[in-house]
Amino acid sequence: LLSSQGRLKSEPVLQWLKNVNPEANDTIFVYYSGHGGMNRNRETFFYLQDGYFFRSKLVSAMESAKKCRLKMLITDCCSDGPETEVPTGRPPISKKALQDLFLLHEGFLHITAASEGEYSWCSPKYGGWFTRAMVDSFDDSSDLNMDGFVGWDEVLKLTIEAVQKKFQQSSMYFSADQKKDMTNRGINSQTPKSYSMPKRSETSKITQVAQDTSKKPDTIDTGSKQDTDKKEETLWSLNNPNSYWTISIEPDKQKYDVANNIVFRVKSTADCYIIILNWNSKGEPFQLLPNRYESGNFIVRNKTYDLPSPESKFDLRVTSSKGEEKIKIIALRNRQDNVKLRNLIPIEDSFGSVSSRISILPKEKVSKDDIEAKIINALKEMNRSDWATANCIVQIQ
Repeated sequence: LLSSQGRLKSEPVLQWLKNVNPEANDTIFVYYSGHGGMNRNRETFFYLQDGYFFRSKLVSAMESAKKCRLKMLITDCCSDGPETEVPTGRPPISKKALQDLFLLHEGFLHITAASEGEYSWCSPKYGGWFTRAMVDSFDDSSDLNMDGFVGWDEVLKLTIEAVQKKFQQSSMYFSADQKKDMTNRGINSQTPKSYSMPKRSETSKITQVAQDTSKKPDTIDTGSKQDTDKKEETLWSLNNPNSYWTISIEPDKQKYDVANNIVFRVKSTADCYIIILNWNSKGEPFQLLPNRYESGNFIVRNKTYDLPSPESKFDLRVTSSKGEEKIKIIALRNRQDNVKLRNLIPIEDSFGSVSSRISILPKEKVSKDDIEAKIINALKEMNRSDWATANCIVQIQ
């Protein structure tokens, strides 16, 4: 990690890269935060104690270093900041995402905070906008294509969007001199740039790590044993009053006829994974989503989803006579919790009707009471701020 503060010189950096002796599966990671600029020949440089240290020289030294699985050069040369700070939320950092990004890529990652001709802005409280946005993307929600792997291309896309949004939000807080200078230079944004990107590693022998479970998760206080004895808790009645975020689900119509398709509108105030369950008229639970036609179940905060969507490969179709169908959605913040809960819910491959395309829990393999008990217990073992539920009723006429 390099900083222009203090007595940093270029020669020790070059010497270290020359002498470093990585093994085949290692990562060389160089991060620079400090002063920098660009000359008239559009050559970018870092300003160290011994003068200009040109980016091209550092890149050449890294490329010449002994071969290893992944080399990383990330630079954030901050210029200045607006007079007033725009608040920024901070999502949790995922250990799994860090593993994907730093241990399961190969090649050369070379990215910087701004494109040529732009300024790289910073915050007195949080540091460089680019670095803050990039680190905030080290989360499971950055898995944009929902393939179970967080790639640097996905992180860069989200980082660019976040930095550009930050620039627009801060435009009113730039000083008059800053605005005049940017107008004269034709600067109207800050766009992080990639010089080279790594690819997903196909040969890495890194042992994958799981989420940290050393800390005992919080449990939900469900009252005294006497209260529990009086009223048996069911999955339908279960909710989490300790969650700081909410999930909602509602059908697109009040009532449906047989052969109608059902679409649910789902919205969450936090990025999360969702599991939609149904109790039929006989009280038997089965899983609507995920199913064998659609395994992805991640949604982003404050966006309304129609499920199934027009692009989905399945329909939710009414196939039985008049009655009520109970629908419950379970939302989970943590990827490992999502995997754990989905593993508790088997998916039936044989359907009563091909056109209905609904995944059904096979009651002959496990009873509905056993399934509900397992789901309830699994939810109670999770961190109380990492899950939420909501209910709705579908009327069949």
